[in-house]
Amino acid sequence: MRARSAMAVAALTALVLTLPATTASAVPAAAPTPGTPAATSVGTDGATAPAAFVPLGITRALDTRDYRENPAGAARKLQPGESFDVPLSNWKNHPPRELPVVPADATAVVVNVTATNTTEDGYLTVRRDGDRPGAPATSTLNFTAGETVSNMVTVAVTPRGADTSPQINVYNNAGTTDVVVDILGYYAPSTPQRPGQKYDPVRPTRLTDTRVEGGRLGRGSVVTADVARRDLGTADARAVVLNVTAADPSTEGFVVAHPSSSPLPTEGSHLNYGPGRTVANQVVVPVGPDGTIEFFNTGSTDLVVDIVGYYGPSGHNLYSAVTEQARLLDTRPGAGALAFSTLEFPVAGRAGVPDNATAVTLNMTVTEPQADGHLAVFAADEAAARPGTSNLDFQAGQTVANGVAAQLGGNPGSVDVYHHAAGFTQVIADLTGWFVEG
Repeated sequence: MRARSAMAVAALTALVLTLPATTASAVPAAAPTPGTPAATSVGTDGATAPAAFVPLGITRALDTRDYRENPAGAARKLQPGESFDVPLSNWKNHPPRELPVVPADATAVVVNVTATNTTEDGYLTVRRDGDRPGAPATSTLNFTAGETVSNMVTVAVTPRGADTSPQINVYNNAGTTDVVVDILGYYAPSTPQRPGQKYDPVRPTRLTDTRVEGGRLGRGSVVTADVARRDLGTADARAVVLNVTAADPSTEGFVVAHPSSSPLPTEGSHLNYGPGRTVANQVVVPVGPDGTIEFFNTGSTDLVVDIVGYYGPSGHNLYSAVTEQARLLDTRPGAGALAFSTLEFPVAGRAGVPDNATAVTLNMTVTEPQADGHLAVFAADEAAARPGTSNLDFQAGQTVANGVAAQLGGNPGSVDVYHHAAGFTQVIADLTGWFVEG
């Protein structure tokens, strides 16, 4: 890790957001159905065909605050209970208005979704099909009134026809909110003109922690991380999957990740933070030719970066996204995860996940925590030591979600969730897809 201070903050028309300090309060982690539901079967047609990944630089598909970046052609918030279709395209205020970003044959897309200017406590659900009746059974990100929060999610897409981009749907549970959607990449069949990359998980490993190296980041700081490394098995990585955490920030700000060889993106952000609140987000970032990526920071914070996987020519796994997210774990209405405990739950063979799945993508949510803490999610393996990494940070009373890519271990394939907090916490895991060799 190397850090340097930029001479000036670039003119980044990204997600410049107001992040007021908010009072921690629990909000529904999903559709408020009591009990502990069993895993929901998604059926034989409940997942997309296995496909390879095509990484993209961060690309904006929606900003409801700006009529120029909204398929509706007007700046307007999402209303309570509204399902909003989001074609995976750029939007311009001149012909051609729609510029497709994701090809028509894509099976799934990776997006960073942000809620801001929220007026009530609520949640967003990002899904394939917005025509289903009623509220979704799962959630993607949770927010309190006045809060700005982001989460990365992989979601199956709905085709719109030849020569158009497919689309996804965003459902708003309560109040009015602005929504921003940035595309990070997509899954599609590989072609000679568009070779996709296969995925391999790595044991979660800490790459950067400015609390112990390099010093706290200030406005305009840039951190460079070596991610294509032989010792990690990622030497030929074309893109990496990271968990990025802003630790104990003292100001508002955001972080943008990009290949070191590429200029800073003109719009988009990966992680948004406010003073006094440690926050994490999973990101997928293309790797520069020299094997490094950069993190551009706009506020004052420490930065922690953990690697969990990569895409590249030596990868072995293809991805299937579920067409309807399934709940695999919900500790409610019981006591929840015990203080400083590890919870193991099986994944392979449940909710349509094949027995030979090697890794899964999950949306992890904590709600009603009694104390500040964090979760670490990793392959179940009794013989291996717990990795010194984290996936999700929370404060007492707060509901927080974060996307996770986790390797499976044990028989059947399972994941461990380490709960690091001095109190009970309710933990929820929703399945968004899986990887198999192919």
